[in-house]
Amino acid sequence: MKAGDTFLIPDGISTHLSFVIQVLPDNSLMICHFTSETPRSDHTCTVEPGEHAFCTKRTVVRYDQAYICPADRVANLENVITKRMEDLSAALLKRIRQGALDSPQAPDVIKERLRHG
Repeated sequence: MKAGDTFLIPDGISTHLSFVIQVLPDNSLMICHFTSETPRSDHTCTVEPGEHAFCTKRTVVRYDQAYICPADRVANLENVITKRMEDLSAALLKRIRQGALDSPQAPDVIKERLRHG
């Protein structure tokens, strides 16, 4: 997998588009997902309809749920993907990465690994 890849994985509640923010030096993956915008959303990175084919209404990044998938678990992740979608554009991926650094809800480990691998 590479940075900007997008995919659907079952979460038991609804369907959110997950994506790879960064492939880290140890081949682990930094992953997050989009969700519909609400008044209480983290608006650090808002995606407008059409910026990605999956986003048909205003959408935000759930930085509070960003996580690192260890390299030895990537194969397991790939096995539960139900559908791959179009990649994020380079411009959107850049905004998402900057948002991870700026968001008050992004875990510190995400910020640290984005800065230093």
